[in-house]
Amino acid sequence: MVASQDASSAIGVGAPGRSGSQGLLRAKLLVAGLIVLALLGVFCASLLREATTTSRTAGATARRPSLTPPRPALTPAEEAYAQALWAIHGDVKSAAYKLTFSGLRYKLKQADGPEFGTGVRDASKSFGQVEARVRALAPPPSLRQVHAQYLDAVHLFQRSAAEMLKVTADGRDDHLLAAHPLSQEASETLLRVGNMIWPGEYLPN
Repeated sequence: MVASQDASSAIGVGAPGRSGSQGLLRAKLLVAGLIVLALLGVFCASLLREATTTSRTAGATARRPSLTPPRPALTPAEEAYAQALWAIHGDVKSAAYKLTFSGLRYKLKQADGPEFGTGVRDASKSFGQVEARVRALAPPPSLRQVHAQYLDAVHLFQRSAAEMLKVTADGRDDHLLAAHPLSQEASETLLRVGNMIWPGEYLPN
């Protein structure tokens, strides 16, 4: 009887420790899952938004072809600016994807800290080069707001990269969560710009 009581006491004492460890493990897994989902959301947001917008536009045109007003044609100055910015836009998207995939591969244990840092620094360097190229453009008065919005998006990506790089300094993955809203806002800003001067992200003629 005494042995049975002692065993029960031992189990009762050991259980809280195991329960605490399991709880900590669940919390870590939850945080890691949230980070991965957040980074994946940045990568998918642009593609999903573009596909949805294109599909809705095409459907509306098919249903009401006579009621949809044609989009005003760009002026020669606006067209020239749209072409020049389009040539830069591809590099922005490539840097944004590199930034996102660097975070994803790090969280999925497919890349170590140094490799993660290299990828993020490369993306940050690309954003810096892009900023200089965008600033060198001379937008027509009608597109100055678009020009400013595009620069804002580039700056947001730069801030996101800087936040992600803090992981290499202190090893805290919550920097990835803090970087996510910045990249998401940048992606949404680029979509708004694209809808104004590149409907459906077509290549200007």
